[in-house]
Formats: sequence, structure tokens, C-alpha cells
Amino acid sequence: MTELAQTENNVPPHILVVDDEPEIRKMVSLCLQKNNLRISCAESSAEACKLLVLEQFDAVVSDVMMPGEDGITFLGRVHESWPELPVILMTGHAQLQMAVNAIKNGAFDFVYKPFDFDHLRKIVIRALDYCHLQRMEKNYRAELEATVSKRTAELKESMAELDFTRAALQQAATDKSTFMSTVSHEMRTPMNGVMGSLELLSEENLTGAAAEYLAMARDSADSMMKLIEQMLSFNAQLAQNGGSIQRDLIEVAAFFRTMITGHVPSFARKKLTLSLLLGNDLPHQIWTDKEKLSRLFEILLNNALKFTEQGSVTLEVSRVTSEENGDQLLCTVIDSGIGIPEGMLEKIFEPFVQGDGSFSRRYEGVGLGLSIARQNALLLNGTVWAEHAPSGGSRFSVIFKICMP
Repeated sequence: MTELAQTENNVPPHILVVDDEPEIRKMVSLCLQKNNLRISCAESSAEACKLLVLEQFDAVVSDVMMPGEDGITFLGRVHESWPELPVILMTGHAQLQMAVNAIKNGAFDFVYKPFDFDHLRKIVIRALDYCHLQRMEKNYRAELEATVSKRTAELKESMAELDFTRAALQQAATDKSTFMSTVSHEMRTPMNGVMGSLELLSEENLTGAAAEYLAMARDSADSMMKLIEQMLSFNAQLAQNGGSIQRDLIEVAAFFRTMITGHVPSFARKKLTLSLLLGNDLPHQIWTDKEKLSRLFEILLNNALKFTEQGSVTLEVSRVTSEENGDQLLCTVIDSGIGIPEGMLEKIFEPFVQGDGSFSRRYEGVGLGLSIARQNALLLNGTVWAEHAPSGGSRFSVIFKICMP
């Protein structure tokens, strides 16, 4: 008897013997009981079907020729209701066609009378092994289906939660965008009045302390308007998923000279030097979005001005070529300012981030400038990153693909 022939909890396998002759039933029972098998007997297929309903069997040994329903028909009924149950057919008529019909109808095996009892036992043991494996597979499939069903239900629940969270986040983003837009516009309206009043007041030819107070008020109003414009620009790009790109033909050298010339007065007021270094092999003209490119470098230059107290700021523009990316324009703003704290090189490009808490208190701003700069760089099919300058200060580099006319 093989190990696979044992059922769970070491209960001996149960065999049903079906034959209309009592002597045959007794001989088969005695033969199989020597292998520690439990035996139940039935004298007809009708009685056998009743027993199959009441108890679980591991194999059936049935005669073919019986009064009433024959063994072949009985075999079909067994396989219809208990498909994993092996049926071994016995016959005293050694007819090849009968054996063929038995196998065609799903008989596990076919034996002839008079029996070779050793052969019969071997066939029954194989049948028990087969039944055991069939039931293991059935149980495994049931467990697998239950597990899949459970995991599917859990996945559906998780997906529903994710959908709900995503919808909530989208709504929160929409609400935040609406709030920022509303507040920015509402702030802009009174600030326009302030700016207009200060402009009218400047025409009164004030002198002494009054003139100084007016200049301070105008500088503060200008700073506030810049913050409002940053918030409006950031909010507009969020609403448009980054914004659209225009195609403008610009002269590279002239563009950067104009950019530097426009910022020299601001740097001069802080007694800082602003210089431009142009590479010798720069393209004369390129296609790009002039407005976004201008906004990008305005942010980087204003950022350098803001965080530099003494020394200089330099904008270097050069052409770089590689097999992977082709011709690109590399632009770097180098300052001698306070530098970037450790661990903040990437974080400073996130919205509303500005160095650390101490910087936020010391230096004005809401931390949107570099976030807008990164968005514009991406829209220009490029990227922007920050580095620590070797001699102190910071390096902000922008690189984007050159599109020649």
C-alpha cells in the first residue's frame, strides 16, 4: 500500500464492492482487507448509488454483468455525480470490445474473473492514489479560487479607496487653485490702487524724509506686485497643466545681452557685479518660446540677486554637443551668495519651499519662483538643476535642445 493511498487523519481508504454474486463480494472483500482497507458491499447498482450518497468512498470495484443496470451504465452515473471517484470494472467474459467500451466510458481499469488477487490489489492501490491526487487538486483549486476571490475583493476595495482619495486630492487641488486665483486677483485690485496713488504722489516733488518714505513704499509695493504675479503665473500653469508653447525665432546673443542689461541697475543698487560670458560657437538664431525663456532667466537672476549680499553674479552661455542629445544650449547662473543648505538642492524647486525656516524669515518670498522656473524649463524641453559653487555660493544650470531655423 503506498503512502498516497492513505486518507486524512490516518483513516483507511473506503472501497465499495458491487456484484450480484455473494461469493465474489466476499472474495474481493477478504482480498482487500489484507491491505487495511475498509470495505462496503452492494449487490446492485441501485443499492450502490444509495451507499454513495450516504458515505464517502475512495474507489469502486464493480461487476459489469448484473441484473437490472449493468456496470457500464452504472459507471456513467458514478462519473456524472462523483467525477473524481475511480471505478474498476470486473467481468467473467474476456471480451476485448467490452474492455474497450469500459475504458471509453471512463473506467479506471478492467480486470477479469477468476482474479489474480495480487494484480487486483495493485490496481486498487493505484486507483486510491489517483483518487487522493484528484481530491488534492480539487481542494487546491477551491482554495486558490477562494484566495483569488478574496484578493480580488480586497483589490477592488483598495481601488475604490484610491479613486476616492484621488478624487479628494483633485478636488483639493482645484479648490486650492481657485482660492489662490481669487486671493491673488483680490490682492491685485487694491495694490493697483496703491501703486497708482504712489505714482501720483511721486509727481509732487517731495523732498527729505517724505521722499525717502515714498521710495520705501514704492519698493514694498513693487515687491508685493511681484509676489502676486508669481502666484498668478504659478496658478495659471497648474490650471493649464504646464501651459502651451509658442515658437519664436530669437537671436541668442542679443537675447541674453538684453536680459543682462535689464537687470544691471538692480544689481548695481546692491553694489553687485553682473556679467555675461557667451561661448564662441553659439548659434546665431534658435526657435524657442521667448516669453517662457525670459521668465526662466528673470527668476534665476532675481534669485541670485536676492541671496547675494556681496561679490558678483555671472551668466555663462555655451553650446554643448553629445551623441545622445545632439546640440544643446547650457546656461549657468553663478553667484557668490549664501549658497544652498545641504539636502536642499532638489527640494528648493518644490512649490512654497525656500531654503529653510530661517531663510524664509530673513528673505522675502513665497517660494514659487524656482518651481515656475523648473516648469518653464520642462516646457522648453530642457531641465534646470542647482549645485554648490566650488568657491562658495550657488550654480543654477539650464540645458535645453537647440532648435535651429
